[in-house]
Amino acid sequence: MSGVTLDLASQELENTTKKLAGFGKSAERAVKDALHRAGDGLKTDAVNETTRKYHLSAGEIRKHLLFKKGGRSGYHSVALIAKGSRKRLSEYKVTGRGGNIRVAVKREGGMKALRTGFVIDNNGRKIVLWRPDAAKSRRVMGPSVPQLIRNQDTVKAIEKGAVQRYKKRLDSNIERLLRGSWKG
Repeated sequence: MSGVTLDLASQELENTTKKLAGFGKSAERAVKDALHRAGDGLKTDAVNETTRKYHLSAGEIRKHLLFKKGGRSGYHSVALIAKGSRKRLSEYKVTGRGGNIRVAVKREGGMKALRTGFVIDNNGRKIVLWRPDAAKSRRVMGPSVPQLIRNQDTVKAIEKGAVQRYKKRLDSNIERLLRGSWKG
């Protein structure tokens, strides 16, 4: 299991609390609303960054992601959790037939030859097999969704987008609270 957690820094929380001292519970709800809005974008950012780097469909990535909000007392954190096992190589980019199979997991690496590999059609589902020796063949597996999302560049991009989204939403909520138009 792999995840990206966005925690609210205590300094940020104190600054917001000081700004909105006279608003009571509304201030807490404004912070919670901003954090949840930022968290909603975690999943989108994770899918976009991962599909930009790897040959895996957005729907397949989305199936393995879970967005988790903090409970009543822990409203100051949200998390994106990725679960799942290794994916069949046929779910990535595969071309060719017979002994001339080429596969690509990463977008920037290009296609690589899979010697002694072949593709079978199992009731409409492609399966890539590899025969290292003449005795038996085995399935070829690629990385799992948690492994793809754990990429350092992907994690940085996801966190950066979430922090920007949080600050923008919090500023909007504070402005609406001060004007008296926020119903949170």
